[in-house]
Amino acid sequence: MVRRTHRSSTKFITYFQLLDTFKEAGCPVCSIVERGALKGLDSLMYEQVNDPITRERLVESHGFCNWHAWMLPRVPNSALGAAVIYRHLLDNTLDRLRATLRVVGSGTPNSSVRDRLFGARSEPPTFLDWRHKKATCSLCKTVLRAERDILTTVLDFIGEPEFSEAFGRSAGLCLPHLTLALEMGRDHPNLFPLLNSHRERWEILLWELDEFARKFDYRYADEAKGREGTSWIRALESFVGRAGLFGPERGRVTVSALPAATPTEHTQGSEQGCEGGLESIEHLRFENEKLKRRVDDLLAQREEDRQARLALEFEVCTLTSELKAVRQGLDADAPAKGAPPTDR
Repeated sequence: MVRRTHRSSTKFITYFQLLDTFKEAGCPVCSIVERGALKGLDSLMYEQVNDPITRERLVESHGFCNWHAWMLPRVPNSALGAAVIYRHLLDNTLDRLRATLRVVGSGTPNSSVRDRLFGARSEPPTFLDWRHKKATCSLCKTVLRAERDILTTVLDFIGEPEFSEAFGRSAGLCLPHLTLALEMGRDHPNLFPLLNSHRERWEILLWELDEFARKFDYRYADEAKGREGTSWIRALESFVGRAGLFGPERGRVTVSALPAATPTEHTQGSEQGCEGGLESIEHLRFENEKLKRRVDDLLAQREEDRQARLALEFEVCTLTSELKAVRQGLDADAPAKGAPPTDR
């Protein structure tokens, strides 16, 4: 019996998310992670601003990282929540800064600021120590877990025809996420097709970059520019990922390889009970995702029907106006009733 992990219970949701995201520009993992970060921020701003545990975590991490903090202006109605959170953080920071100022302002006039801060000790002052020991942004931890789930789904389904065809039409993974997939799935049977698809993509991108540079030559400057016109931007994202996602505060994360799928004998019996529960949850989520996609299709069809109806109504109005104008013209040309005919 194949061992099931928590990862398998969410793979269908991620599977459909990836299929939809493959239609967009850029790395699909970056896109899903960015949308998830915005959704997480929206939820936090709406529900957890005054939650003591959330506030304590934000104090420990000194708020959000640069990337997540500058996402806040993109979150609707986040201004008040951001003001409340950062007012609390700023008050805490000011207390520490005042304490540091008292140390700097003490001592003899001839003593240096460094001596007053550090003294004879080699340890950093309290303020610097506090900054150096800040915790990792809590939303960044969520991002790391999401990336692992998404890349696991890519590795598991890249060999499936529908998924592989949709992935082939996408921009593919950025280099940081492809590297992460390689670290996670170094023994995965689908690693070769994943890497090979990127070899093909990057060979095409390399040619497009050559074309882009060639057409800057005055001898070929009059040639029409095609897809190679955006090749340099796509090369940037291919190398570094989405802007802000791999910032300096994120650091280097070591990722272990995916666990083996074969269970030991003593774990089979204990896992049979939870396997049925996970399979039921998996099935429900799968059906839920199918229903959501069906609803989206029906809404899209309804919008198309509405547009078609509006177009027909406009055409009817146009034809009615034209018919009215023709009738007015005929009435104007017809001789008045009882008028004698004109001699020719």
